[in-house]
Amino acid sequence: MWLLKKNPKIMKKILSFALALSLSMAAFAQKSFQLGLQLSPNISWINPDSDGLESEGSKIGFSYGLIGDFNISDNYAFSTGITLLSAGGKISYPDRQEISGIGNQAGRTTADVRLKYIQIPLTLKLKTNEIGYMKYYGQFGFGAAFNYDATADKEFKYLSTTTSEDEADYGSEINLFRASLIVGLGAEYNLSGNTSLIFGLSFDNGFLNILNKDIYQADDNGNANNNERSEKFIAINNSLIFNFGVLF
Repeated sequence: MWLLKKNPKIMKKILSFALALSLSMAAFAQKSFQLGLQLSPNISWINPDSDGLESEGSKIGFSYGLIGDFNISDNYAFSTGITLLSAGGKISYPDRQEISGIGNQAGRTTADVRLKYIQIPLTLKLKTNEIGYMKYYGQFGFGAAFNYDATADKEFKYLSTTTSEDEADYGSEINLFRASLIVGLGAEYNLSGNTSLIFGLSFDNGFLNILNKDIYQADDNGNANNNERSEKFIAINNSLIFNFGVLF
């Protein structure tokens, strides 16, 4: 994992914070607090905001981890947790590559990007009164995520030729920190006592640039038109998340 190799101190601090938060949740576990597990498949994509940078499709990912609800009252809860999030998307951009025996060539790269984050959601749940065994809720807040792995299957096209590379290290081209706005709807089904099943749908809307790279200007065909990188890669990562879990 690139972050462990290049930033071991940062990664240790993240993991130490995550461990401390999980221990704090367990220490304060009581009737007003519910600790649980969550598994959430998602559909994610990269939304570009740079000339020449294009979205080429979405990816199926998932997140899993601990969740905790601090019940402020019967109808309000502060919800947080620690999750491992897999996301990504497919993008293309003007590029140049050194081709053996030919030299530097102008073309276009398509990258199927896979990203892994440690994410800490900080959200507020607004709950209805219990209807039968069900409580319905709306959720709003923020997510703070730290990238710990990034790879991509890359395909470079120039003239009528294509070269490819699978599982390429993409870590140097991804920013460490990702922040997002989280909005969701869901329901809790009470099984017994303090134990509930949860299921819902949320939108995780990134609002910081996830890419750390300069790109070439594009010509009329979308290929690199010069020898110097002159524009910033700017794109955000969004996810539509299906939430399933259990609270104790």
